[in-house]
Amino acid sequence: MKHNVKKLPLFLTQKDVENLTRNIRKDKHKLGLLLMSYGGLRVSEMCSLKISDIHLQRGFMKIHGKGGKERIVPLNATLQKMIESYLSKYSYHLTPDSYLIGGARNSWHYVVKKYAEQNLGRTDVHCHTLRHSFATGLYEKDVPIERISQILGHSKLDTTMIYSHISLERKKDAVMVLDGPRGRLFSLTRSLKKRPDIKVSSGGSLIGRDKELNLINHYIKQGTSVILFGVKGSGKSAILRHIPDVVYIDEYKKKNTLIKIILSGSVPTGFNPSSSDEKIYKEAEKQLKKLTIEELLQELKNFSRPIIFDDITGLSKLDRSTISKLSELTPVLAASSRSADRKLFKTFIEVKPLKRHHTREILSEMVQVTNPRKKEMLIDDVLHQSGDNLKEAEYIARQMTMGKTSEEVITDERVSNQVSIAPVLLIFVLFFVAYVLKSYASAMVAFSYALLVVFRLVFYRYMFMPASKK
Repeated sequence: MKHNVKKLPLFLTQKDVENLTRNIRKDKHKLGLLLMSYGGLRVSEMCSLKISDIHLQRGFMKIHGKGGKERIVPLNATLQKMIESYLSKYSYHLTPDSYLIGGARNSWHYVVKKYAEQNLGRTDVHCHTLRHSFATGLYEKDVPIERISQILGHSKLDTTMIYSHISLERKKDAVMVLDGPRGRLFSLTRSLKKRPDIKVSSGGSLIGRDKELNLINHYIKQGTSVILFGVKGSGKSAILRHIPDVVYIDEYKKKNTLIKIILSGSVPTGFNPSSSDEKIYKEAEKQLKKLTIEELLQELKNFSRPIIFDDITGLSKLDRSTISKLSELTPVLAASSRSADRKLFKTFIEVKPLKRHHTREILSEMVQVTNPRKKEMLIDDVLHQSGDNLKEAEYIARQMTMGKTSEEVITDERVSNQVSIAPVLLIFVLFFVAYVLKSYASAMVAFSYALLVVFRLVFYRYMFMPASKK
């Protein structure tokens, strides 16, 4: 007996979906549209999707749907490849509790309409149209309606039909039909790869930093501001996160940050943002925005709790000067990788890299592998590739959960440490040829190339790179 399936009001063909997502430059926008088009996610489900809900090793994501219901949605090759690419670029700044994309529902409706009009010339496309397109595409490929219902999290079929057991592999087969021959070849190639069964959790314990913690607590009792100085990845942020009863600022945004600190000390216990308390808070914020930086600093004189600025390395000279002035008015803790920043505060603590056995102990808590022997070998490999830098080691381990090897992971630190000797060798060869041939022209070519190499190194290191960071 055939099921009477209602015709969807509006959907896009697979060709339309490909055209819609083809020329999108922003990675976040492209991934959001693909999650709705190739995963069938509601816009609210996409906004609430967290990093911990993505299981790339096993090829699925856990979706929290309407009414608190959870379901498993397999990743087809197109979507999995895009998520891997997105995380490779941005996972350095993400944690398991971070939203994969986030954003507000209204803003995503605007994004979909914008690209639909731009790429398809249509104004009738909205977020739910992409979900309809996903379901219609599966149905047109002869995927059983019961299986589609489970993938989408619908509850309109019989209870037995909804909760009947369908294996993850069969769901994957259903979703993979949207990929085409090239996508199926990609998924086949990925299935032949042996992916390590690795999980990485956020490091909770602080090991080997008793001396620094005791010293910081001593300075806090005295009401003295202190800055932690050390190379990138030495563990300054981890130390600051273990200081209790503080106002923690992970990103400095000029006046807005100072206002946030002032209001954090005046918010009453049991503050309810849904009541009239929010109006009082907003009014106070509005009045504070009228003040200058100097006036805001005076408002923070002798603040009730120590203030922590996680990393001020990348801040401008003016912003660092503001934090320095604040440190003279109230206890401030900060961290920096710049040696010159030690002079910003009257007191500084040098944080040296952890000893190898401490780094290994912390990494061993973070990395979870079922096979103990395999875990030991993996930790040795990660420590070797990271140069015992805990921050680098954590990043490499998280990338390995996506099926990469430690050698394939590229980090900013590793790129900055790479030195190419090819230009030097070429200059040497050119000068040698000029010497052998006694050729003035060859000597001038070699000399010109040497000047070009020197100029390029100076331009990129001291002019181009600082400008791009700003």
